[in-house]
Amino acid sequence: MKFTNSTPYPARLATGSSGQKEIIGIAVCKVTYLAQDGILLPIIGEGAWPVFDKPYVFEGIPLSPETDFRKKGTDLLIFGSAVAPGNTPVASMQVSVACGEINQRTTVFGDRVWETGPDGFRPTPPEPFVSMPLTNNRTFGGSAKLQNTEVVHAINPEGRGFLLEKNRVEGTPLPNIEDPDHLITRWEDTPRPACWFKPAGFIQAKNAPEISPETLPLTMMQSLFNQSVPELITAPEKLGKTLRLSGFSKDGDITFPMPEIGGPIVDVRVGKAEEHFPTTLSTLIVLPREKVMIATYTALFRYLMRSFEKRSARLHWPGYRQTQRADTKEKTDD
Repeated sequence: MKFTNSTPYPARLATGSSGQKEIIGIAVCKVTYLAQDGILLPIIGEGAWPVFDKPYVFEGIPLSPETDFRKKGTDLLIFGSAVAPGNTPVASMQVSVACGEINQRTTVFGDRVWETGPDGFRPTPPEPFVSMPLTNNRTFGGSAKLQNTEVVHAINPEGRGFLLEKNRVEGTPLPNIEDPDHLITRWEDTPRPACWFKPAGFIQAKNAPEISPETLPLTMMQSLFNQSVPELITAPEKLGKTLRLSGFSKDGDITFPMPEIGGPIVDVRVGKAEEHFPTTLSTLIVLPREKVMIATYTALFRYLMRSFEKRSARLHWPGYRQTQRADTKEKTDD
């Protein structure tokens, strides 16, 4: 299929067979924005993120190809650190993100280990810190010894704090990132890891009801191809108009206007038939330190393969405004 990108942004078209004659196509367009004075300014050319059609790693986080059509909802991925206000060291602090129905909160502690106290084991006072990476290796998990056999945490094998034997507690590090509603108080506690990125194992939504073995495969499939944790996945229409980050900057809260949830349109022609498929916001990557947002839009379509038919797809963005501001509705045509 011939693909024409009539937008100034990186885009790709991927196709694959879903049967003997049916073909699935997915069009992907990515817009890189710089947030400046309450406006999102698109970056054209050098500096714009490309569309990845293969797995890739960014800041140590493995991410899936963006041409995979099986993902549902919109993923929010925030690559940042907890930063103490004014760069003044703190023992602990709150970090949160709010965007429409998304409201993710975690408590971040300085480094701690288990020590022996008058009533058993207790965490040492947190060491003051200025910046703490919000990575999965700082949340609960890891591996533990059980009768000299290593047991890996089922959800987050790269984390810390997982214990199975009392004689191994002394001096073991606790996680730096915890759920404020389920803080660790005993060495036997096994909380759900407070991850900001999808861990290696299956993780349920916070406070979700227990899943029966019969329904577990179906439940896992619903988010198998997403790249974020359940708290940071939602339907695009429920994202809200702004994204507010707390605890990511020494200067206080960061507020981004949200990009439009509807992206460019794909005009698909197969023989004499023509259809128009709007793209939808599939993934939003946020880089708080750089004040950058990367919006990925996707559209899925199907068609029958017939010999000698011409097939083409054109991506264009009618009525797109070149800057995105939360309080304006003005648009300019292509």
